[in-house]
Amino acid sequence: MNRRPHGLLLAIPLALDAGCASSKSAEKTGSTAAAENVPEKIEADRSRCDPKDKTVKEFDVNKDGRPDVWKFYASVSDQGTKVDVMVCKEVDLNFDGHKDMWTYYDNQGNITLEEFDLDFDGKIDLWTYRQQGKIIRQELDTNFDGKPDIWKFYENEKLARVERSSQKNGRVDVWEYYEGGKLDRIGYDTTGSGRADKFDRAPEEADDSQQQATAQAGGATPSGAKVTPASAKGPAKATPAPTTTAPKAGSDK
Repeated sequence: MNRRPHGLLLAIPLALDAGCASSKSAEKTGSTAAAENVPEKIEADRSRCDPKDKTVKEFDVNKDGRPDVWKFYASVSDQGTKVDVMVCKEVDLNFDGHKDMWTYYDNQGNITLEEFDLDFDGKIDLWTYRQQGKIIRQELDTNFDGKPDIWKFYENEKLARVERSSQKNGRVDVWEYYEGGKLDRIGYDTTGSGRADKFDRAPEEADDSQQQATAQAGGATPSGAKVTPASAKGPAKATPAPTTTAPKAGSDK
């Protein structure tokens, strides 16, 4: 059965974990694992969703006679007292009898990892990692081959960096850096060296400045024409922002 309603890809908020290297160090190395140019993997305790030695409670949300939510409880010691804590929750999001979401918890009730099968094909497409319940990294599989090709890194739950594998081969060749929630610059690996060799500086500001200049000059965008922001130009020649607004390269936190 074809289970690919892509609407869920837009319906579920993208809110994913990493030993968050700073944007500055990442720009120097090109990636969190520069030797292979592949982001470093995060270890997660997926045994939390193993029913062995756990109490599993089932819930039928839509009342169709089949369980849609499974909650896993483990017995842990809290100051010498045995208590049951929820360590995993599994959900059938579209009520087709197949699990599509897995949420892992630590013994304090904090979410450590969330996994989603966004297109209902039986493979996980989105991973969200957290520390102390706060998001630190997301990984997204956009071509549904079971492997991530976009990695989002967060600092204080704010997007700090995005790494992309434009070739969908697991190797990063595009780096996006954010400051204060805004895209600051984009780096491209155009030679396959594993490092950014071209940059678009402050692409959003540059695009806004260009449109403002056109408006001030009395120009107009032709009807139906699409204005292409610098961030979509790919590894073309770097386009520096005006010197009055361009950020310093070493301003990463």
